[in-house]
Amino acid sequence: MGRRLTFSFTLFGLVIGYAVFIFLAVSSTNTFIKLASDSVRQYLDSVSKENISNNQGELLKIIDQRMTNIMSSAKALQVIFPPVKVDLYFQDDGHWQHTYMDAQGAIKSEIITDKVFAHSLEKAKKNRVMTSSRLFYGVEDTVNVKINISPKTDGYTHIISFDIQRIGFLKILQDNIYKAVLFFIVLLFISHTLGQLFSIWLARPIEKLSQEAETIASGQYERRFTTGRKDEIGMLAEALNTMASRIIDGTRERENILIGILIALTRAIDAKSPWTAGHSERVTKFTEAIGHGLLLNDDQMRVMSISAILHDIGKIAVPEQILDKPGKLTDEEFEIVKKHPLTGADIISSIPSYETILPGILHHHERWDGTGYPKGVKGKDIPLFARIICIADVYDALTEDRPYRKAWTQEQTLKFFDDQKEKMFDPELVDIFLKLLENKKAFEKTIR
Repeated sequence: MGRRLTFSFTLFGLVIGYAVFIFLAVSSTNTFIKLASDSVRQYLDSVSKENISNNQGELLKIIDQRMTNIMSSAKALQVIFPPVKVDLYFQDDGHWQHTYMDAQGAIKSEIITDKVFAHSLEKAKKNRVMTSSRLFYGVEDTVNVKINISPKTDGYTHIISFDIQRIGFLKILQDNIYKAVLFFIVLLFISHTLGQLFSIWLARPIEKLSQEAETIASGQYERRFTTGRKDEIGMLAEALNTMASRIIDGTRERENILIGILIALTRAIDAKSPWTAGHSERVTKFTEAIGHGLLLNDDQMRVMSISAILHDIGKIAVPEQILDKPGKLTDEEFEIVKKHPLTGADIISSIPSYETILPGILHHHERWDGTGYPKGVKGKDIPLFARIICIADVYDALTEDRPYRKAWTQEQTLKFFDDQKEKMFDPELVDIFLKLLENKKAFEKTIR
């Protein structure tokens, strides 16, 4: 558990770091555009229209110097993107002209003949500020910015244009490899520490509950304990306290109360997910229908019914995000799920006189061909009640909606059971169950 939590915290930290980088890049882009626009417009407001119209080269130099000053004063901008090159466009008698500085630093001007580009300048003239895109996903990109710097009260039009080349996340890491390694080491240490703390926070109460349950089961029914929690662990503690307070009234009553508490706990576990609500009770009804078909006696039916209602009690240790996952489980997630029969058996094994229901809980995921879990037993070596619960469990799972699929039709379900004879299921039990399903009215009457 500590390793899983460490991995989760590490991944979360990396995601947060990546999100902060993207936020900084987008924020810096917007800030630079605003600073550039305000700075140049302030300058233009302070000079006359004639000075601007007659000296485009000087204007370009001043704008370029102001942009350089902005970049120099804002260190965060220098990290996200390199210095920019500014071009100046102005409209004279309806024609657009381009003023720029060549590689040797000389100022040059030329008429814009590209109609598409001239149209983009017209759009920038109306919009005041126009960018190709301000979105950023952490990959190196280029944003073109056009700003109408002309005062609204004057008749001339000037537009500055520049490209912002934003550096990608990987490039930042390469240029700051030592800082990145240090950050990851610190993040791993913090994540490991938090993972261990959370693991202890979860594991110790369960261990304490197990020890106290053994104490109560040994006959010390006056013992009480609290966890101070309101989650499933707290629910289990309250259930065990209730059991201990009533068990004194008699052996039979004790057993009935215990069954009621465990069934309530099972319902709480099923209710953790909207997809499994009522699952254990339906499985019990299907199990009892097969039991009636086998002509089991009352004592056998009782043991089998208790085994069925409690078959998934071990899922208390399975996180909800795994139970509700809409896609395929990873190998690690499936290994967690596969532990629930053993966990359930461990919970029940601490209760005296309940040894008879352990096989149904422990082996309800075994397969006839020996490929099941947790022990990999096969054929008749699988306890009878476990073989019956397996059929009922799979039937309910297939005929109810799950986050990863819709419920199967009756035709699909029947074909699946027929195909899985001698693979997943005991063929004799499948035949009994299929006969029950074929007579729908009789089946529904049986499971009421």
